[in-house]
Amino acid sequence: MMKHLILGGLSSALLATIVTPVIASEEVAAVTNYGRQATSTLLATTLVQLAYQGYFSDLGIPSHVAFIHAVAADKIDAETLIKSAIAKGRLNNNALGNEEYVAVVTTELQAVAFP
Repeated sequence: MMKHLILGGLSSALLATIVTPVIASEEVAAVTNYGRQATSTLLATTLVQLAYQGYFSDLGIPSHVAFIHAVAADKIDAETLIKSAIAKGRLNNNALGNEEYVAVVTTELQAVAFP
């Protein structure tokens, strides 16, 4: 019985160390899909999650439920969010000109506001 518990715990620990690098590599791989214009290493999904969590609250973007309501009321759009990320140094200026990136941010915002 104790042997099975130890083996199970070791298996879980091993799995956790394998999954983490895979997730990190997926984020890097996804960034390269935004075309030739380098945007940043910040995925559109991560940008929206940061906004939801209040990372841009000092720039006037509300967090949590207020963020969802602001997106649903069209008070926050992809351009507003991208400009905020540029202001905080999380994205470079190319992000606004990257139509694919703007479209993905718009899609992510819609998914948050209208799940």
